[in-house]
Amino acid sequence: MKKKVICVCIMATFLIALFSNMYLEIQYDINILEYFKKTKDLTKEEKMWLTEHEKIIYGSDNNSPPLRYINEKNGQYSGLIVDYIRALSIELGIEIEYKPLGWWDQSLKSLNNKEVNFLDLIPSEKRGKSYDFSDPIYNLSGVILVHKDENEITNYNGLKGKSVAVPKGDYAVEFLNSKVKNINYILTPNLISAIRYLKEGQAQAVVGDEPVITYLINEMNLKDDYKILENPMYRQDCVFAVPKSEKILLSIINKGIFSLKKKKTMFKIQQKWFGIAAPFARENTSGKISLLILIFISIILLIIYISYSWNNTLKEEVDKRTEELVLSRNRLQTTFDSLTHLMIVVDKDHNIISVNEAFCRFLQLDKDEIIGQNCIEFKDIVYGHGIEYIIENTFYTGKQYNQEFKYKNKIFNISTFPLDDNTNNILNVLIMVKDITKLKLSERKMLQENKMAAIGQLAAGVAHEIRNPLGLIRNYCYILKNNLDDEEKVKKSIDVIEISVQKSSDIIDNLLNFSRISSNEYEKINMRNFITKLIELEKNTLKKNNIDYKIVCSKDIICYANQESLKHIFLNLISNSIDALTNGGLISIELNKKGNMLLIKFSDNGTGISEENLENILNPFFTTKQCGKGTGLGLYIAYNEIQKHGGNITVKSKLGVGTTFYIDIPLREGADEKIK
Repeated sequence: MKKKVICVCIMATFLIALFSNMYLEIQYDINILEYFKKTKDLTKEEKMWLTEHEKIIYGSDNNSPPLRYINEKNGQYSGLIVDYIRALSIELGIEIEYKPLGWWDQSLKSLNNKEVNFLDLIPSEKRGKSYDFSDPIYNLSGVILVHKDENEITNYNGLKGKSVAVPKGDYAVEFLNSKVKNINYILTPNLISAIRYLKEGQAQAVVGDEPVITYLINEMNLKDDYKILENPMYRQDCVFAVPKSEKILLSIINKGIFSLKKKKTMFKIQQKWFGIAAPFARENTSGKISLLILIFISIILLIIYISYSWNNTLKEEVDKRTEELVLSRNRLQTTFDSLTHLMIVVDKDHNIISVNEAFCRFLQLDKDEIIGQNCIEFKDIVYGHGIEYIIENTFYTGKQYNQEFKYKNKIFNISTFPLDDNTNNILNVLIMVKDITKLKLSERKMLQENKMAAIGQLAAGVAHEIRNPLGLIRNYCYILKNNLDDEEKVKKSIDVIEISVQKSSDIIDNLLNFSRISSNEYEKINMRNFITKLIELEKNTLKKNNIDYKIVCSKDIICYANQESLKHIFLNLISNSIDALTNGGLISIELNKKGNMLLIKFSDNGTGISEENLENILNPFFTTKQCGKGTGLGLYIAYNEIQKHGGNITVKSKLGVGTTFYIDIPLREGADEKIK
């Protein structure tokens, strides 16, 4: 066994060395020895050149999207080649400045005049007389664009005698002159102008770089009226060109190119711009196919040798995984069945495919009697009350939904959860039904207890308010006894007594209305009158503490809401403001209507709340008051009641300046007088 392993290792080492050499020749046109030579650091001469030149300049045209162009949104020089130059700058550790130029012909002139250090182009024998060329960096195709009804031009030979628009200085002109005679060239600043000549009928074809033409006809919405001939005119390597005098710069650039090739930087940049790596990929297809065939044969031989042992290992692993999956499934089912909430899983047709034991016990049925049935068979508990719609919406939107409903004198909450596969397709929906009757009763009890605590605070003020009219009644009763013959005094005394009795009655009614346990129904409420009555309850306390109040409401605003909830919300805010106004001050309540929302601004100019405490004031049991003066539940309950109304509450405060609460609640205009 050991000999076989050693033999396999030797063969593998030999094959790896062989395939590595072949790969380097295919990928980089070098063997292993040359590879190690090119990976060496910059020479002293090259480093000295870089020291003398703080930056080098790349110049090219600025209107060949997506290769290089000026981005209209930010005015930056952008494009695939610009990104490659940026990567080259980082790789070499030198600053490369971009110099966007107008025409392509201007770019060549700038390089001839040494206004720029290098640019990218397709090399040719003619250009080789003026420039030195780097290693290839990307591959570019030249194509022909014609009208979709053009049938005479099928390849570049069909351009003979035709008017052809092409950017001045483009390699396509040099190529066509070597292949076809008598072409009437229309030299343009760029491909955009060339395509316009074609649109206006002044040219019968446009030739140029494939990615630029493809990009432009899409941007100009011409792809339905014009076509690119299927077979490209040419497919050539593109290189960086430098003046003949810059041999050292060329050597530096080549080392950077080689390093970027190893990192497949061009492929990554192409993926950023196109999402693919094909348009500029330089592929030696035949060489790679040969290499792949050799690798494939070698792998087959190795696979044959180790397949038996591998299959045995794989079989053991599959058996182990299967056992783990079965165990995991059983554990999940046990957990599912042990939950006390009612759990149901349904498919897109609302057929039940799984339930837990709690659901079976609730209905007093076996799983076999439930699974396979449609939800409609179990009305009121998993269907009806609009539940069918939230199930359907969960399948449609993939979101969770919650809804409360009554069933057999109990209150339940139903929640839906999408169950999707690894492609995010929703296959089933999990329905969870919880009995929240006790929770609702606890909430209601907590609200009433908090209200009764507020009533205790109101008692002293109400007693004082009633004592005043009672004193008037006593005084005028005395006057009546002693002045029965004076008709005017009798009439005046009776009027005062009636007014005092009515005032006492109003005070008691207001207190009783606040203290009573109201229903959970929504009622039609005039908000200005409602808040005015609440202020009346606290009027004596406000006066005693030297606190003024202001209610700003330009017109009556009708809101459909739960009166008990609103009482708690506002009495709690008023009570908190009174505690904050230790030296007197002002409470301001502003009511406004915006669209279908009631906007409430509740302000005081009291001591304010610190930033640290501001984050916690809506949390349960949080209070800054002294022991025995606050439970920390007032604002928490107020927050929850506002949430139940579909509204929101926010607060801003500054120490020594005051506090403002912002509340918005839906008006629910157009609803019935009672909304259940």
